Amino acid sequence: MISLSQVVLFLVALTIAAMATLFVVKLSRHYRERKEAFRGAVYISTLGEIVTRSMEPSHDIDAWADDPAFHDTLIDFFTLVAGEEQRILVDLADRLHMIDRFHDDLANAHRISTRLRAVAALAVIATPKSRPHLIAALSDSSPEVRIEAAAGLSIIGHEDDVRPIVAALENEDPWVAERFADALVRFGKVAVPTLSNYVLIAGPLLDPAPRQLPAVVRCLGQIGDPRAVTALLTALDGTDAQLRIRAAAALGHPWGLRVLDALLRRTSDPDWRVRAQVVTALAPHNDPSSVPVLVAALTDQAWWVRQNAAATLGTIDGGIEALFKALDHEDRYAADAARAQLMARGPKEHDNPSMAARFAELYQPAAGPDEVT
Repeated sequence: MISLSQVVLFLVALTIAAMATLFVVKLSRHYRERKEAFRGAVYISTLGEIVTRSMEPSHDIDAWADDPAFHDTLIDFFTLVAGEEQRILVDLADRLHMIDRFHDDLANAHRISTRLRAVAALAVIATPKSRPHLIAALSDSSPEVRIEAAAGLSIIGHEDDVRPIVAALENEDPWVAERFADALVRFGKVAVPTLSNYVLIAGPLLDPAPRQLPAVVRCLGQIGDPRAVTALLTALDGTDAQLRIRAAAALGHPWGLRVLDALLRRTSDPDWRVRAQVVTALAPHNDPSSVPVLVAALTDQAWWVRQNAAATLGTIDGGIEALFKALDHEDRYAADAARAQLMARGPKEHDNPSMAARFAELYQPAAGPDEVT
């Protein structure tokens, strides 16, 4: 029979062994981290020499190509340099076959973390030879890898790569699709023809409209190229409310009477969210002909529409005068929206003495019972 003292001795011995093991592990980790830190310092010094002097290092570095710490240091350097210095680092990575290794890891590694590390590195290096590998990664099982692949393609910025990203976007869930859209925006104006054609061909007038179409319309709005007007106007008449909201936001550019007229028509959209975005989009057009429509919007049933209409009136020619007139509007909600906007803007924005005086009246406290004559 095992005695209590034997059990205690066993537990004590087990505790001592566990503590000794933990000590050894921590000591080993400490020395490993110190060694990695030393290697990192050597790598930083060597890469700094290569970049600043545009010369070969003073010692052989081919053996470093297998060290993940060197990979990380090199990628960090890419984010700090540009132009000729970056080209030197690309040549170095190519010479050490690091880019090919990242390509292989991206295509064949089973661990998601390995593929993600590879695609993130390729996105930073952003060399054209990686384009087919990044396009293939748009079909990776990991959404994080797919997002990084799209980001890498956008940094390379080749016009032909817009189409595969748009095609891949169609099958993504909304969150990933929006990240793909962010990548498409980074392509800039070269993406506009492909994105515009996609909107027109996808069929915004279908019911239901393609579910990722709003993301593409958002891209066109953020890029801000007038060549997209036809596609955006078609989307503004689409069957999906979210699509019309994005289209209205995208048309918030002074792109002529054609766009202005379309926005004015949409101030009567059945969805209040669309109306709220439309009256906001009228501001950059700064057209006095929109004042009557915006004044009418001050009586809208939706609070956001009233507030946005008042905000737009505060920025366009003739709008301030319309807000002052609306203070006496028979609809108290319209008067409240006008007053709130005028109070928010304040007299300091106006050099005209009479206008400043009218603003000052808004700040006068209401007369108390003892002050009434």
